[in-house]
Amino acid sequence: MNYKKRQVLGFGGLLVILLSVLAAAAGFLYFNNESVNVDMESRYGKMKAASDLRSAFYALDSELGRLVNEDDDARIAARLERIEEYRRQSLERLMFAESLNVSAQGKARLAAIRLDYEDYLNAARSLTKEIAGGAAPAATEALAQTTEEGRAQLIENLDAFQAAQEKALEQSRNRTSEMTQFMLWAIAIAVPLLILLSALLMLWTIRGTTRSLRDVTDVMRGVDFNRSESLPRLRTDTNDEIGNIALSFNEMAESLETHNRNTRELNEELEEHNWIQTALAESSALYQNINSLEQLASTFLRKIVPLTGSAYGVFYIRREDEELKRIASYAGYPAGEPAETFRMGEGLVGRAAESGETLSVDDLPNHYLRIASGIGEMPPASLLLVPVRFEQRVEAVVEFASLAAFTPAQKRLVEQLMNTLGIALNSVSGRMEVDRLLRESQMLSEELQTQTEELQAQSEELQAQSEELRSQQDTLRGANSLLERTNIQVEEKNRLLEVVQRELVRNSEFQSEFLANMSHELRTPLNSILILSQILSEKDEKPLTGQEKDYASTIYRSGKDLLALIDDILDLAKAEAGQMEVTIEPYNVTELPHSMEGLFGEVAKRKGVGLDMIVEPDAPELIWTDGRRLEQIVKNLLSNAIKFTPQGSVSLRIGTADSESETGEPTLRLQVSDTGIGIAEDKRSLIFEAFRQADSATERVYGGTGLGLSICREFSRLLNGRIEVDSVAGEGSTFTVILPLDLRDEQQTETEDLFKSGYARPAIAPGISKLPMPSDQEGDLELFRDRKLLLVDDDARNIYAISVALENKGADIGIAENGREALDILESDPTYDMVLMDIMMPVMDGYETMKAIRSKPQFGDLPIIVLSAKAMKDEREMCLAAGASDYISKPLDIEKLFSMMRVWLSN
Repeated sequence: MNYKKRQVLGFGGLLVILLSVLAAAAGFLYFNNESVNVDMESRYGKMKAASDLRSAFYALDSELGRLVNEDDDARIAARLERIEEYRRQSLERLMFAESLNVSAQGKARLAAIRLDYEDYLNAARSLTKEIAGGAAPAATEALAQTTEEGRAQLIENLDAFQAAQEKALEQSRNRTSEMTQFMLWAIAIAVPLLILLSALLMLWTIRGTTRSLRDVTDVMRGVDFNRSESLPRLRTDTNDEIGNIALSFNEMAESLETHNRNTRELNEELEEHNWIQTALAESSALYQNINSLEQLASTFLRKIVPLTGSAYGVFYIRREDEELKRIASYAGYPAGEPAETFRMGEGLVGRAAESGETLSVDDLPNHYLRIASGIGEMPPASLLLVPVRFEQRVEAVVEFASLAAFTPAQKRLVEQLMNTLGIALNSVSGRMEVDRLLRESQMLSEELQTQTEELQAQSEELQAQSEELRSQQDTLRGANSLLERTNIQVEEKNRLLEVVQRELVRNSEFQSEFLANMSHELRTPLNSILILSQILSEKDEKPLTGQEKDYASTIYRSGKDLLALIDDILDLAKAEAGQMEVTIEPYNVTELPHSMEGLFGEVAKRKGVGLDMIVEPDAPELIWTDGRRLEQIVKNLLSNAIKFTPQGSVSLRIGTADSESETGEPTLRLQVSDTGIGIAEDKRSLIFEAFRQADSATERVYGGTGLGLSICREFSRLLNGRIEVDSVAGEGSTFTVILPLDLRDEQQTETEDLFKSGYARPAIAPGISKLPMPSDQEGDLELFRDRKLLLVDDDARNIYAISVALENKGADIGIAENGREALDILESDPTYDMVLMDIMMPVMDGYETMKAIRSKPQFGDLPIIVLSAKAMKDEREMCLAAGASDYISKPLDIEKLFSMMRVWLSN
């Protein structure tokens, strides 16, 4: 039964019952009202008729009584008329009563009344005649007596009739009351039954509807939209609107599942397409800056093997002899290396190359191949061999092995990658061919240059002969020469103007070059002073007296102080010119107080100044910065603080700055405070200028160059930080350095830049760090004894100092004063074990000499250590790029030089 029928049946039945009850009640009321009306009209009419009849009879009887006693004729006549009128009225009312619908008993009673009334009227008529005729009173009285007897009988009957009508009226009223009482009881019983029946009908209707709706609601609430491809269904066992809703919902769910399934499949296709396109786009960048097929194959496998979910990969290239040669592999190891070559059609690799079709092999046996990891081995589950084509020709075959079966998307990706790989193979092959042709062209160009030089020599001879011929044409030549000189002068002036302009632009470069040259000239004699003074102070044979050792130590310390001053000047010049480099590495800040205590503790103690080192709880333990530059900043600040504090204390406080850097990262705070002479407010801007102090009096009293704070400021900027000063004259000063905690994202270390450039070789050969390095004197004598070392330097002082130090080790020293002599010596005696090379030399400098040495195959592995006093930017990189094995700057730390030589001689 559908919802509409159930509603119609329920509420329709309720309405029918209600209408039935209302109709029954209305019918009963109508019937009762009609019955009452009928009874009232009938009974009341009958009672009124009886009453009227009785009244008329009484009036008639009363007039008769008066007539009997009346003696006036006139009044007798009047009374007779009234008696006649009353008689007539009595008859009319009797006839009216008889015309009413009465019961049989009533009719009998009316018949008796009529008989008695007629007897009475006859007697009354006789009486009136007697009285009208003048009869004797005795006769009249007898007649009146007769009339009185009839009157009594008539009144009795009238009373009986009226009593009967009153009784009937009372019975009718009782019946009406009983019927009303019955109706009230019926309504009292019918209304609860009607309410109960209505409630049952409503409950049946609502329960059936809500049960169906609840089933629908429960199913709809139970829909899991995360599993939109498997939606619940509604029962359709009812043929009503809810059943139609369930049917529509099921159809909608099926449509939605189909739509979601189609959408998922479409999204998967789009994701697969996007994944393939992204992989293709990323792979296109792999082929840039590739100069060999091996590099291309290795780069391709490193990128594509993980991308395809593979665990193993091999790259075979097709050679001109129609063999497929393995040039790269991924995740290979010696025990499981694949075959080196395949012929066309041989094995799966050769078959894929010959057919030009992709081969896929699943369900491999366990012994086919083992893919190794750190903790074990496992067999692959699937192989994929893909040919690489260019212009319909197979150029290579790439084989992949996976621990799981390859998906269709992975296969499509690999096949599409092969198209671009074929183009890349052809491009790299073409570039290699171009490079080969270019090298051949360069060789031919060099030969052509040689022939050109020979022809030029012949041309010069011919020109000399022509000059002799031209000398005979003095007049003409003189005029031409004058004109040429004039043109040359004009051109020379123009060149001078250009030179001046270039000189103005390169002024800072000249300044740096000048400082570098001055550094070279200062470091060169200083190198000899330091080496010889160190040799004297450490001399074992014929040892010096105590005073002589003090002299040597004083010379050594003075040289070190002079070296520090030179380094400060060069560092300041480099920093101002933007040529200073930083080496970013982890630096333990908590060790800084210990090292500074070791440097300045004794100095402060001798001066009577307190030295406090404070590390705050929030201070970081490790930062990434240039530790050498940071220590230079702190050294200069502490040195100044102790110098300008006659009495009191100096403190170094390390913590985290309250304010963050511009990038929002936390910063390091280094604070050096003193209770010294302080700085006037108008002098604070001067103290950071090079070679300046607060005033000349300070310089005279305390000494110094005025470079310390300038270097601190430049180094702080170099480390992306800043330096602040807070000072009161006469009370002391506080210098605060704010530095970032991590410079790795902003700078790269010198070593990383060097190796990324691709032009430098490692300063230490692979594996050398694992060799034993003798540190004792006997080990050094054994290592250096009879070693032939070639020292190339144009400064006799350096030659003498270094030769003495090396000869004390038992080495055999050869000397060359320039690069040309060094080449001649090596040509005549190629048995030298090492070359110690200066850079700035006449005739041929160190760069050209090292390039010339490395160009000769027999000297490809000859160790060359550069001993340079030239403090230029990128000096180390330039030396290594020119062919140096290692680098050390002058003035030399002789022990560091010996350590470096031990490494290379051991190798």
